[in-house]
Amino acid sequence: MYVWTPHVPYGPRPVRVREISCCGEYEWCCEAGQFLIRRHSEENGYEETARGRHATARLVWAALTAAHRHGQRKP
Repeated sequence: MYVWTPHVPYGPRPVRVREISCCGEYEWCCEAGQFLIRRHSEENGYEETARGRHATARLVWAALTAAHRHGQRKP
């Protein structure tokens, strides 16, 4: 449904996590003036999708969290 790519940091400042899904699977983030959704992958570390403008990324965030069926909460 969405293309997830390995997260590559843009510059020396850390990603700012602004919101977390109910079980911690997805993170709504801001980095270098762009917004993105991030998730942790055992194989790739962090992956991201929907990097770009707030409105575009927020639509993807809303769709992911609405469709998300979580299992166990992550620490």
